[in-house]
Amino acid sequence: MHLALYRSERPERFNEIIGQKHIVRILQHQLETDNVSQAYLFTGTRGTGKTTTARILAKALNCTGNPADGQLPCGECENCKAIKEGRFLDVIEMDAASNNGVDDIRDLIDRVNYPPMVGRYKVYIIDEVHMLSTSAENAFLKTLEEPPAHVIFILATTNPEKVRETIRSRCMRLDFRRVSEDDLIEGMERICRRKQVNITRDALALVAQKADGSVRDGLSILEQCISGGDALVDLETVEDYLGSAGMDFYLGLTQNVIEHNMAEALKRVGDALRTGCDAKQIFSDWLEHYRNLMVVRYVDDAKRLINASKENIGRMRLQASQMDADSLEVSIRLLSEYINLARSSTQPRILLETAALHLMNGKAVPSSKVAEMLQLAKAELKKVPLVPTVQASSPEQTMAAEPKEAAEPAVPVSEASVPTAAVPETSDAAETSFYEDGFDPEAVWDRIVDIVAQDAGASFRIMVGSTSRIESYRNGELSILVKANKIDLANDSKAEIQAAARQILGEHAVVTLRSDDGKGAPTGTAPARDVKPVTALKPSNPPAAEPSRPIPEVPAYPAEPEFGIGDEGVDEIVPSDYNMMGGVDYPTRMEQKDDIVTEIAEEAGILFGTSVEIID
Repeated sequence: MHLALYRSERPERFNEIIGQKHIVRILQHQLETDNVSQAYLFTGTRGTGKTTTARILAKALNCTGNPADGQLPCGECENCKAIKEGRFLDVIEMDAASNNGVDDIRDLIDRVNYPPMVGRYKVYIIDEVHMLSTSAENAFLKTLEEPPAHVIFILATTNPEKVRETIRSRCMRLDFRRVSEDDLIEGMERICRRKQVNITRDALALVAQKADGSVRDGLSILEQCISGGDALVDLETVEDYLGSAGMDFYLGLTQNVIEHNMAEALKRVGDALRTGCDAKQIFSDWLEHYRNLMVVRYVDDAKRLINASKENIGRMRLQASQMDADSLEVSIRLLSEYINLARSSTQPRILLETAALHLMNGKAVPSSKVAEMLQLAKAELKKVPLVPTVQASSPEQTMAAEPKEAAEPAVPVSEASVPTAAVPETSDAAETSFYEDGFDPEAVWDRIVDIVAQDAGASFRIMVGSTSRIESYRNGELSILVKANKIDLANDSKAEIQAAARQILGEHAVVTLRSDDGKGAPTGTAPARDVKPVTALKPSNPPAAEPSRPIPEVPAYPAEPEFGIGDEGVDEIVPSDYNMMGGVDYPTRMEQKDDIVTEIAEEAGILFGTSVEIID
């Protein structure tokens, strides 16, 4: 079976590891002084050699050979070969991502007490240790702190911040760094020489750059490039396999932007995409090109910082001289924003062409400004048409500005008694209007409910918001009609309602809560005023007035439990007529069963937003 390059070329000795010289030095010194730690924690990003180093350490601990250079492991003895092939009984590899339960850890704890069967040490390599469950970590702590003398634990993870501190403190932590491009190039050169692959250093430099510090990623890209069977793998070959355009493309596209030649830029982008280049890869490489332009503008010896030939560096230096520092900075920031958009876009080509046009304009919006604009846009969407609020500089100016009839609030009128097309007898619109011009009571009430519900929760929206309405708004006084059995709940949130109203209508707004039975006195603090009656046309067939139902008295809770037979024939601790709703108008006697059913259906309809029918 064919093995991938990163598997077939896995290092077998410490001197073959690409990079990580600081870790190799520590482990070799511990082996030479026979001062090996009881537990290790290997951390680092993917492909940096954590598992490979763990296996080499396991070989060194159980190696029986005598290498000429004196550095363990030898890689030639029977134990080293068995560990390499995965058949050594005393080296156990465990994937914590799929064996993360407490039972798996308990099984491991039971086995650690048995001595090694072949080698000197029993080595447990636990990969992705951060995936262990909480109970598994707790079960593992004591064994990890005081393991038997013949057991060594090597824990590996890509997310050390997710590993509990109690586990980290029991291990010797070694952090694997991203491998430098120079180390990657050197390591891949050795592999290519062994495999007799003819590849240029520029091509290897591009592969190392795309690997982003991961040896495994670099070897995967290298295998893709050499699998085509080309006699010579050069820079153009690697760009072709990666779906990237060449240096000439980015120099030409950037020159089109400088010269504001949009037609040529669109043609160049179209030609590149037709040849198989990836639009997202072009975005990334174009941003890298602008970074190179910035480097050559300020650094004389740019060869150390840029993977390009002397000729191309000279061409980039000439192009950078045509741009000022502000243009470079704006272009880099703008391209970065477009790359973020392209990651989740299904039409990256359109974004690429738009980015070229945007770069020609030379205007980029800072990310902080974009976030601020989004917040303002969201705030505008939430706004509803409201009556403009006039802020007076003094109470005297406010009183002077009020019309004579402004001191007279509107009279609350029942919805059942006033039809939609009611016309008052008097022609003075100011005296008969319940709302000021432009005031939308439903929209204002919805906004008040939204603001109060943020603190009071959904219960306020359901119990008070959906059953109440604004009765009138005149001269800064907002009268809210609340259902009789919800007036106590509304009063509990009166301060929040007042604050929300002032936030919407201005700081002089005053809220008055009124009961909808027509008998409750206002609970607000607005001063009483004389009112003028409002006469409305009566409908031809007025609906019959609904008789008001008296609120039943709520018996006090007995001092001692009273056992008896309730209305439903079951034992009850409380009296059968005790009101469990705490003051809410819910009758509980059997003779009022019909009223209970009606009330429950009504409340359920409000709660679920639909018509509810209760079938007996």
